[in-house]
Amino acid sequence: MKLNYISIIFCLSILFASCDKEGAVNTPDFDVTSYDVTSTIDTAGNPVQQVTFNFTGDASLISYYSGLIGGEYAYREGRILEVSGLRSSFTSVAPSGSQQNSLSVMASTDFNGIYDKENVQAATWIDITNRYALNALGASSALHSGFVDISDLLVEGKPIYFAFRYICLPQAANGANTTWRIRDFMMESETILGITPLATQTTANWHVLDFDPMDPPSRGARIESNGAVRFNGNHITKEVRTESWGITKAFTVDEIDLGPDRPVAVKGTIDPQLSSSSFNYTKSGTYKAVFVATNATYQGQASVVREIEVIVP
Repeated sequence: MKLNYISIIFCLSILFASCDKEGAVNTPDFDVTSYDVTSTIDTAGNPVQQVTFNFTGDASLISYYSGLIGGEYAYREGRILEVSGLRSSFTSVAPSGSQQNSLSVMASTDFNGIYDKENVQAATWIDITNRYALNALGASSALHSGFVDISDLLVEGKPIYFAFRYICLPQAANGANTTWRIRDFMMESETILGITPLATQTTANWHVLDFDPMDPPSRGARIESNGAVRFNGNHITKEVRTESWGITKAFTVDEIDLGPDRPVAVKGTIDPQLSSSSFNYTKSGTYKAVFVATNATYQGQASVVREIEVIVP
């Protein structure tokens, strides 16, 4: 019995010796000593530079930040980008009708987001029609508007709304109402990382409204089954001026939160010790590769961070 008791005490002393005096997990004995670069071909057949990192020591878990955008250790808590540009585009087609200049492209930064006649009329709308290419009347195929920068309209701290205004004049004196269809809408922000989509035709959350009664009620501004925003006026027998609108949701574009950059898992707890690991880089440049090595148990965890500058030719 006495021998068993001594054995238990001996085993516990070994267990506690693996932790420091406060019971913390041992800091990993891990380092990145060097790297080698080799030109190769990836699985898609594209030429890449394969960088092989050489290790000493070990850890329960090892993860890797490449230094590429989306994998930078400095942005592990999150990445906020300032917006340097805002651009919009769409396609238009006007297959029937003869009234010219019936469709206008508008934008507002003081619209209050209440989609009714009173509040739309109370807002300040800037006519930006001349920035876009609109289709010719009677054209059978859609015309792309071009990618148009509207960042000059932005007001700090305020959202921006994008809209189409459609006016049909009395048709006996002004010709048959023109039917317009708007498709393929895009709102995109520009940052130092490039273009980020903010909305498409189906996610712009279009609100359509008619300022005037329509005859028949199916006319005016409508969202068609394919997602197109359609505008047309009253039937030719109704000799009145009508006005319709299609307005997007609000876009707030002072900055974009891309969320945290993520590492790549290199080694898990049950994996054997590694002496090296390889990763592909597709562009030349100088990168800060970062490895995070962690020992973790029920008592907690301890980590070391190892950085190495990588020059990819």
